[in-house]
Amino acid sequence: MSIPSIITMLNLLSGCVAILLSFHDIALAGLMILLAGVLDFVDGLAARVLDAYSDFGKELDSLADMVSFGVAPSFILFQLLHMSLIVKNPGFSFDSLAGTEILILLCSFLPAVFASLRLARFNLESSKKDSFIGLPSPAAGIFFASAGYIFLTTDTRWVQEALLNTPLLMVLNIGLSLLMIAPLPMFNIKFRNFRFAGNKIRYLFALPSLFMVIWWGLQSIPVIILYYILLSLILLLVREAGMRPD
Repeated sequence: MSIPSIITMLNLLSGCVAILLSFHDIALAGLMILLAGVLDFVDGLAARVLDAYSDFGKELDSLADMVSFGVAPSFILFQLLHMSLIVKNPGFSFDSLAGTEILILLCSFLPAVFASLRLARFNLESSKKDSFIGLPSPAAGIFFASAGYIFLTTDTRWVQEALLNTPLLMVLNIGLSLLMIAPLPMFNIKFRNFRFAGNKIRYLFALPSLFMVIWWGLQSIPVIILYYILLSLILLLVREAGMRPD
């Protein structure tokens, strides 16, 4: 078995551990998903360095991503939505769920459903080095993972209240889930070289993102992902206007 495949299986293991931890500590579960994100990057890097691409590795990578960035984040989202319902109704109980509450909790697993659609479609597409169609599942999964981490580690009251706001959580849930299958070109953040020419959009993303990480730490991750989506939309509009952003 190749080294990239072993790293991919560690990604999968991190996702499985995140699911288990989500029942007890969504901050730690979120960190395990962030670790899976690092491993997902490293396995691709290892495949390029070792020239170890294979159809087997591609399928294994999608299966691991489905768990780590689809199922595991859905469990974190479930816990956030569950707590948001308790805040809204202190008498909330699983023994007496209303129809709306059942629907809200079931919607927790939209990231898993749409990640599966996203990854299945990605495997059927021809490889594109400079862009993806739809929001990559790791970006969506890491968004919810970081939300769980931030909720338990921040002292900022309005942030905690926002993360337990049921309508806001549902908007983010549905929005990011639909973006995974939207016919929207999303630029690839990976640098093939470090020349400014051909990498303008990547530098425009990477440098502010690095500043945000230095300034806010892991709490910057949701903002960075939203910034990535915004830049992709701007890039699409620029291209449709006939300009050359890169």
